[in-house]
Amino acid sequence: MTPFQSNQDFFRAVDDLMAKLDVDGHRQAADELREGYSCLNGLTDGGALFLESIEKVRKTHAALLSPDDRRALEAIRAAARKAVHRR
Repeated sequence: MTPFQSNQDFFRAVDDLMAKLDVDGHRQAADELREGYSCLNGLTDGGALFLESIEKVRKTHAALLSPDDRRALEAIRAAARKAVHRR
């Protein structure tokens, strides 16, 4: 079972994480996610660009994030990866 019951749940989780990262002083991570998120257009290419942004945040900022934020990022990454790699 996926952690998101709908696309709206997924989008809300992404918006919530970006807002929390901003509030917690992780502006660069939030901006990177925002940049990738803006590429989502319903096509696989947009999803792949968003996934790249998630991976970049994971590699460069995850150690600085709270455990809850890391879990949220991982849930978002897993859902984005599944969307990009489905056939």
